[in-house]
Amino acid sequence: MTDEMAEALLVLFERLGPYLASDPALRSAVGNFGRAVVALSEQAAPAVEAAPAPPPVAEPARPAVPLPPPPPLVIPADFSLERKPVPVARPIYPDDHDDDRGGITPTDLGVIAKRCSLKAEACRAVAAVKRGDVFTVPDALARRATALPDCELWMIYPGDYADAPKVWDDLGGAYAVGAEAAELLALVRELPEALAVRHRERVLYAVAEAQAMVWAGVLDTRRRVDNDQIHLFVHVREEARRHQIYINRYLKREDRVSADQWPDLLHRIAILKEGLADTRNKAKSREKGLSNLKYKLRKLNDEPEKAATEWPRVLELLEEVVAAGVPPSNAEVRDLLLPILDTLPDDQEPGPNAERVFAAVNEYLATRPAPPPPPQEEEPTAEVRAVAELLHGREVVLIGGVERTTSRTLIERAFKLDKLNWITTRPHESVTHFEPAVARPNVALVLLAIRWSSHSYGDVKDYCDKYGKPIVYLTAGYNPNQIAHQILTQVGDRLRALTRAG
Repeated sequence: MTDEMAEALLVLFERLGPYLASDPALRSAVGNFGRAVVALSEQAAPAVEAAPAPPPVAEPARPAVPLPPPPPLVIPADFSLERKPVPVARPIYPDDHDDDRGGITPTDLGVIAKRCSLKAEACRAVAAVKRGDVFTVPDALARRATALPDCELWMIYPGDYADAPKVWDDLGGAYAVGAEAAELLALVRELPEALAVRHRERVLYAVAEAQAMVWAGVLDTRRRVDNDQIHLFVHVREEARRHQIYINRYLKREDRVSADQWPDLLHRIAILKEGLADTRNKAKSREKGLSNLKYKLRKLNDEPEKAATEWPRVLELLEEVVAAGVPPSNAEVRDLLLPILDTLPDDQEPGPNAERVFAAVNEYLATRPAPPPPPQEEEPTAEVRAVAELLHGREVVLIGGVERTTSRTLIERAFKLDKLNWITTRPHESVTHFEPAVARPNVALVLLAIRWSSHSYGDVKDYCDKYGKPIVYLTAGYNPNQIAHQILTQVGDRLRALTRAG
């Protein structure tokens, strides 16, 4: 055999090797060929000279018998060195049901993102080679691909593919888009469901568009399939089914997205990713702050004697969690605050977000059903009786929060008032509409619930001074005993003087 023939056969069998494992007919044909070559070589071998033997014993001469001809070389009728086409899987789309029968489980999105990034590099390397550049990266890429499961860098191996460098540049861009799309879908899955539901449909459309672009780019190279495009498709389809979202574009074979549009889609996905990452970080911060707040509130409930040291941090956390998106009316926070509101020290000034929380608590108290009356009415304290003597038959104005029917009735009854005019307030409301209520002749006193009031309500004092009405600042709740104590402490002497003068 000549050297040229040996080299040709070596190349032939190296190229045949990858196809033998998947093509039984080709395997059989190569086996038959090998057996035929062995048979031919045996028939063509020269006769082996025998060792000298002792002179034969003379026998009667016999007529010579001719040797039979060698058996003919049998070559299978279907033998051929022509490479048979390897069946290529079609990309899976909604009108293809192969995956439903075969049960495709999509690869982890993080793996898809890494494989697509590597394929993007490989495509750019191929484009460089097609332009005539010297490029040695593909070997390094192949080594990196072995570290990833099923990372098929088909583009760096020989094949009947397109020669135009732009085709490969665009496919590299499409793979880069696919990598970002996989990370985007993973991001939306990390969000709490209440947030994810706001973004999921936009994300699914973007990922569907990305996989349609990858497929179009692959087709442009004259290849028919890519595993990462298939797995991205399955992720989109299953996510849409699970959350009952109808995706009316990009999920059919004919609805392709040209790969040369990859810069625009990459930009749009980057904006989506940035927004989702910010949302995710805020959600994590919110959950952490809410967890810390609940811990502090439970600690205050268990150890109310530590109110002076714990409330400053509670007020800080209230500011943080509301700023991060926790509603001021959050039921868990409200229920933990209710038992300890009266322990808030007078010298602690709530910020604007904490005020919103307190206002929401106050509105809840005003609208919830009244508790059943006690079995027997408690005996009023000495301070309550003293205030009742000073305010009997008079009107009192209470400014702050939202009117609570039960509390209003208890205050009127405890102090024997003609009327408690409870003026419901809203944050940062103008104080001008309070003046007529303060100016009424029968008003004996103005109560200002500063815990539920905006700081601007301090201007109410100007109206009280103008019309000669005592003002009492309520720092706790609406219990008549607490109110009586505050009235006597702050304006008791003045009320007595006014009563004697009246």
